[in-house]
Amino acid sequence: MSSLVTSIVDGLRRAGFVLVLGAVTGLGVYATGAPNFPFGSWSPVAVGNSVLVGILYVAVLDATVRLTRLVMEAFVPLRSVRAVAYHALVPAAGALVVFGGLTAGLKAVIGATFATPWSLLMGAGVVVALAVAGGAGFLALETYYQHDRQDYAEGWEARMRRLRTQTCPPVLFDTLDAATALLNETPDEEATPLLDRLQRLLHYRSQAANDEPVPLADELEAVLWYVELVQVQHGEDLEVGFDVPDPLLTVPVPRLSLLPLLENAVQHGAAASDDACTITVTGRYDDEQLCLAVLDTGPGFDTTDPTTVLRRGSGIADLYARLRDHYGPAADLSLLPQGVLWCGPLSPDALPEDAPEAAAAPSSPSAE
Repeated sequence: MSSLVTSIVDGLRRAGFVLVLGAVTGLGVYATGAPNFPFGSWSPVAVGNSVLVGILYVAVLDATVRLTRLVMEAFVPLRSVRAVAYHALVPAAGALVVFGGLTAGLKAVIGATFATPWSLLMGAGVVVALAVAGGAGFLALETYYQHDRQDYAEGWEARMRRLRTQTCPPVLFDTLDAATALLNETPDEEATPLLDRLQRLLHYRSQAANDEPVPLADELEAVLWYVELVQVQHGEDLEVGFDVPDPLLTVPVPRLSLLPLLENAVQHGAAASDDACTITVTGRYDDEQLCLAVLDTGPGFDTTDPTTVLRRGSGIADLYARLRDHYGPAADLSLLPQGVLWCGPLSPDALPEDAPEAAAAPSSPSAE
């Protein structure tokens, strides 16, 4: 019952808004079209017609904007800045088209009685379209940032839970299958090392809830365990190389900051390619930031637009959130044609004093 009363009150409030705004608009247009006539000489009939026309304009435009916004919310989710722009421009374009069509219809039906010039009416239409774009854009932007705040409100633990569950499940089953086959053929000789690496990898992954950073060397060691396991399945079709300067090995990084990217490269690079695939893990640094990249020679991304791939719920999006939690707003994650690059600020005391300067951040598997 309360929801019904609320709906009725909202409807009456909106109707009152349409009536008041329409009446003011009609009076304004009439006054603009007859500036040389004193107020006392205004025709009540003409003023009434102008007010009614103004109410008609406002009612039709309000319905148009509400309808286009409902359609946009249904078919264009607010998941990117581009979607926000669409939510602003489409209602504005719809309002301008409807305004022009309504004006033409009234001119044809009323005729000379509707004497307001086209130039004045279409100028008002452009102003209305701009107002609609601004209002709809503001509401869309507010909703977009509200979604971001809701995502962040999930908390670090929720994102890490997804990250832990999204990392390594395929290699877990593949390794168990391979170990079972090896145990049947040559018990304990080859299967035991595989199971030992799998145990270490799963133990490392289970500690991701601890927000303490780890030396980059520890993350790379976990990556090596993962590589050894996936090569059981891919064999010589998968080659993994490392190009990480020694001074970076002691730099603290978030746990699971490289491993998800290796899994992504294996699943969407090596597994999706009919040819042999090379994966390269590279690292670079300067006086201000550390950059790490995982690159592969597989099919690559369909797009390097981050808003397309960094969708909510994806492993890369959760990794980016993890980096933001650790490094703050200075964290940056970029999609390259053949991989993923992330950078974070580097504290002055993170590197050894005798560390040499390194090259620029990598951009391809052959980067030096």
